[in-house]
Amino acid sequence: MALEKRTRDRVGDLHLLVGGPPCQGHSDLNNHTRRDDPKNALYARMARAAEVLLPQIVLVENVPTVRNDISDVVGTTRAHLEAKKYVVAEATVSLHALGVAQRRKRHIMLASRNPKVDPVAILKSLTERKPDPKRNLRWAIGDLEKLREPQGYDVPPRASETNQQRMRYLLKHNLHDLPNSERPKCHQDEHSYKSMYGRLNWELPAQTITSGFGSIGQGRYMHPSRARALTPHEAARLQGFPDYFDFSTVSRRADLATMIGNAVPPALAREIVTAILPAVVAD
Repeated sequence: MALEKRTRDRVGDLHLLVGGPPCQGHSDLNNHTRRDDPKNALYARMARAAEVLLPQIVLVENVPTVRNDISDVVGTTRAHLEAKKYVVAEATVSLHALGVAQRRKRHIMLASRNPKVDPVAILKSLTERKPDPKRNLRWAIGDLEKLREPQGYDVPPRASETNQQRMRYLLKHNLHDLPNSERPKCHQDEHSYKSMYGRLNWELPAQTITSGFGSIGQGRYMHPSRARALTPHEAARLQGFPDYFDFSTVSRRADLATMIGNAVPPALAREIVTAILPAVVAD
């Protein structure tokens, strides 16, 4: 309690508290601790942080399947915030509808004790947005297709000879899904991983970008017209990062992949903060 009080005194008045608790324990890609991961409880720490820091507005984002957590961390957090007189709303928001060139969706909990900020209206406006089909791969990364001398985070990832053969096969036959006969034996039976070893389509948005975007064995991350996976620059573009973001201080490609793949597209914060900014500035 003493530490929390010192933290509160040090922080002072707070307009917006934002949190993105670990999502791996809620993800459908997690076959080990899905729905029942000890880290899932960290979601509810946002309610405690709000109780201590007393922000006007609380924003919590996670994967849509967070609602299926075995301990109901979403319900617990919402109930606690409402008990502290916050008005709370939840929604699953399409990032493609916000202008990001990927089919990423996020679960948003927005809570407010500022009477000028209506979480229900804000999230309703976001969920009613329709995606622009022009926000596709070509729009996002088409100008990076033929760089003469790629450097830094434009350098393509290396692939094994086997995966190079798979990518050349897709290009030769103009396919986007790799046939079972060309897949590893462990993926040749009935499976739901059609996107694995898949090729992206210029005219469509990308699948959800993860830290595995540099390997076609991690998802549909093959470039639409090149026998390679995505570069960090292309993945950053697909996440919606403007080119003025500077990643040059990150030397290890694995760290760069984690930083880009685990990020929440900035468009989400842009839209929500734009909606609440007039109210908090007026105060």
